[in-house]
Amino acid sequence: MLKKISIANASTHPLIRAWPEDTLGDIYEKLCKHNSVVVVDTTGNFQGIISRKDAIEAIITGSDWKDIPVSEIMTKEVLYIPNHVSLAEAAETMLKADIHQLVVVGPPEGGSVAIGIITLQDVLNNAI
Repeated sequence: MLKKISIANASTHPLIRAWPEDTLGDIYEKLCKHNSVVVVDTTGNFQGIISRKDAIEAIITGSDWKDIPVSEIMTKEVLYIPNHVSLAEAAETMLKADIHQLVVVGPPEGGSVAIGIITLQDVLNNAI
């Protein structure tokens, strides 16, 4: 069943964006509400991701954490997946990499514009 479901139809998590020049203080509220924030350039191209874990590591290591640019602490080597693949393919990618989410990029004909997030929770929600 998962092979017939596209990730575009399965994703339930909003894409929360930040820009590389934003500071950790700028995105603090976003991270309080969401597991991660996708960092994009001015044209929407995917640059990296900052997770709650990244933020907490910065907070406990420095007193001026609110002024740290996102670009300095974001994870730049992030797996992403094109939006035309099946939910099963996305699940297999996450399991092989031992991660719980992927950035979805598009448009369908190829590209690196971040358009969504797909998580293992989305896979579970669509398993029945």
